[in-house]
Amino acid sequence: MDDNKLAAIVEEYLPLLGSTKEKLVIGEILTSLLKLITSHPYAGNWELFLKLINASKHLLLTHSSNLIKRHALVLLAHLAPVASDSDMNESGLTSEMQSEFSVIVKILREFSHYFDPRVRSAALNSIYSLHQRGAKLDISLYCEFCEGLTDDYEDCRMASIKLMEVLSHNYADCLVCVGKGDEQIRLVDDAFAKICSMMNDLSIRVRVQAASILGNFTDVAPDFLEQTLDKKLMSNLRKKRSAHERSRENFKSGEWSSGKKWADDAPLEELDPEAINLMDIGACGAFIHGLEDEFLEVRMASLESLCKLAISFPAFAQQSLDFLVDMFNDEIEDIRLKAIQCLSRIGQQNITLRDDQIDIILGVLEDMSIDIREALHDMLGNCKLSSKQSLKACIEKLLYNLRRYPEDKHSLWKCFQKLGTNHPNLVDLIVHELLMIHPFLDLPEPSLEDDAYISVLILVFNAAALCPSITKVFLPHTFKHYSYLQYSYPQEVPHIPDIDSGLERKREQSQHCEGVSESAMSFLSSIFERIRNIMSSPSVSLETQAAVIELSIGDLEKFGEIESSMSHASDFLKQYLKCQMSLRKILSNNNWINTFLLSPLQSNSFRSSLQQILQTTFCLIHQFHGLHPFHLSLILQTRVKALALQLIAVIHGSNQSALTLCDAFLEEVKTLQTHLKLNGMDPDPLTKEMIQEVNKLSSPKPGSVARALQPLFLSSPKLISQAVDLTQLVSSNTIEYLEHLRKSSACINEPNGRSDNPLKFTAGLILTVRLDAMIYNIKDIKTIRLMIHSPDQTNNFILPKLSDFRLMDNNSRESDSRNYRLLTNIYLSHTVWTEPCHVSISIVSDFRETASSFGISQTWASKTGSGIRARPEESLIIELCKPIKLLIAPKQHKKGF
Repeated sequence: MDDNKLAAIVEEYLPLLGSTKEKLVIGEILTSLLKLITSHPYAGNWELFLKLINASKHLLLTHSSNLIKRHALVLLAHLAPVASDSDMNESGLTSEMQSEFSVIVKILREFSHYFDPRVRSAALNSIYSLHQRGAKLDISLYCEFCEGLTDDYEDCRMASIKLMEVLSHNYADCLVCVGKGDEQIRLVDDAFAKICSMMNDLSIRVRVQAASILGNFTDVAPDFLEQTLDKKLMSNLRKKRSAHERSRENFKSGEWSSGKKWADDAPLEELDPEAINLMDIGACGAFIHGLEDEFLEVRMASLESLCKLAISFPAFAQQSLDFLVDMFNDEIEDIRLKAIQCLSRIGQQNITLRDDQIDIILGVLEDMSIDIREALHDMLGNCKLSSKQSLKACIEKLLYNLRRYPEDKHSLWKCFQKLGTNHPNLVDLIVHELLMIHPFLDLPEPSLEDDAYISVLILVFNAAALCPSITKVFLPHTFKHYSYLQYSYPQEVPHIPDIDSGLERKREQSQHCEGVSESAMSFLSSIFERIRNIMSSPSVSLETQAAVIELSIGDLEKFGEIESSMSHASDFLKQYLKCQMSLRKILSNNNWINTFLLSPLQSNSFRSSLQQILQTTFCLIHQFHGLHPFHLSLILQTRVKALALQLIAVIHGSNQSALTLCDAFLEEVKTLQTHLKLNGMDPDPLTKEMIQEVNKLSSPKPGSVARALQPLFLSSPKLISQAVDLTQLVSSNTIEYLEHLRKSSACINEPNGRSDNPLKFTAGLILTVRLDAMIYNIKDIKTIRLMIHSPDQTNNFILPKLSDFRLMDNNSRESDSRNYRLLTNIYLSHTVWTEPCHVSISIVSDFRETASSFGISQTWASKTGSGIRARPEESLIIELCKPIKLLIAPKQHKKGF
């Protein structure tokens, strides 16, 4: 909106403010003007803004309605000229603007004492909005804000708390007087003390506001900060006066000795608690009051502020440990979890836990909540322990946790890893007990299938990496176990220099990894160079070309197994080559255009090949993340060709309606054109001709589109040579994207499906199955479903709750794809079965709601001539992991006597 249009709108509103008497109408007009000014803070027309300021002042003087006054005050705060506004700098503020700004601040200051509490609240919030716009508030406003803390209206007290925080940051070291005396302290200390006193306010909203803001006072003096953890007033907060000052005050008091007692010639000093304390009595123990508050919100805010201040002040962090540990016994789970998370953050500041604190903390490991236990595992890994007794107690309790809750295995292994890294010297003292090394008896070798033994080894190996003396007591089988675990769990078990140098492995492995990285790129290039050479040779038959492509697919599969870092890229290239093979298979038959001439077996093969192309290209688009635009264009072009073949075959070989297929094809062509235009790329010759023929049609009907595309697909050799020109897949521009390519996948940890004993339950009732799974590289968890495949060949899809997903560390380079852990319950129920049968459980991505057009395009391709007919919408479901088979047996309920 330009300045002229804005001025015209404002000029229409201004007469209405003077002529209208209804307060609701005036309030709506002021609201409309506020929205206009908010979208155009400074439009360069100062005269227009000055008219609005004068109109707002007039409304404040002439109307007694609190509604009008509140809207006028808010509008004034947004009309005040501020140097930080767009198109206005400090030099742009004229003397008139600065004077007008001072007048507006004075008006807001006066209305902060208005008799109506709603107006006072609006005035204080308007002053705060000036700060948000970038205006620097004057220190003289501090007295008004202090008075606002005692206001009867809770909104005024909340606004005053926020404004005092603003001034404490702007004028932290300025001195202010305390009480009625001459004692002075820093403004930030006084503001901190006064906000601490608001922790005893009657309103829960005020207490939450005060508790939340306390964590922002990072410049407060340590003496004042430590006082918040003690309900007793510390004497050293009283300012010490010299003997001359005390004598002068005694002389001014007029008191003299009565002569009845010896040395009673000095007058006694009158002590007034309100005068001698630099902190109010209510400010003492502010965090204690917050942590003991009856409301959940206050305790949560107090914990967060306490954590922020503890991170900034190491001495305060050590003093606050007892209070945080006491919160582990809170009756509300969210409070316990918050306390554990806060202590985990503070633990990164190298604090040390005492033995009595460890006893309280370890008692929480028996909690039924997995969130509490996993947070506690992370906290124990971040904190320091004071003695080997604490470490032994911690290890014993963690191993008991592993026996009681086996699903915590991975979280516990990370905890043992951090414990070993943080306490190598303590582990060195008890390594004989941990590894069960006897001085003269040869004990049996522990089993690596024991998760408890693996946990101990992770602890010892991480400590041995920093304390070489630990490796001197290792037994021969311990070195073998190290080699196994270092290969199987490289993230938990580090390289130990002494062992690696003895086995001469670390140097060889590093050289091997570098060689693989270089050879991987050359090997990929050689695969597609071989394809290009074969396809460019006119003497090579189509059968030989197909055999070369099949050989390349096998090479890519082996390459992904050897080079794990390129497994996702090799899988992508392998799937794309399979699409090209399916396309060649269709075009190799000259009768593909007339499906009625094909045998039933050939017809089914033709339709299944189309189904495979459409299904695979759909998976490539939605399952792989980080694709280069060229890669995506190749997939879209392959998909357009498959849809064109499908449309031509339906028109010439079937009497079915092709309208929906034609619409899906045209929509796919439009998507491809948009993608190519945005990235400045050209399609291959065949796709280019297809787009040109479609664009020539004035009214693209199914028949006309098929007749236009049919001549382009009759030259099979030319089409095949164009379809397999894939050398640019691994060019220098796209190879970096292949290295960072990520594939969506999942891994089900529980149930593992290894038990041969059926899970029995009464038919008609519910069997609960606990599911623990890891989901990798997912953009939108709302598409995740649990697919239950029953023995009667029916599929049921379960939508997990969003609260069942737990965000894990995002190791992917793509910021929009993340890793999650899924913890949920699956409820199974069925009628009576004659014998136990397997139920398959898998994790899938369901795109039926977001990609309905893909399902329409695959309707005809999914109708096979024989066998079970798949529903077309099931092609929009991508399996992320292999199904887990669970043996269940619904039994008939026993009849009573």
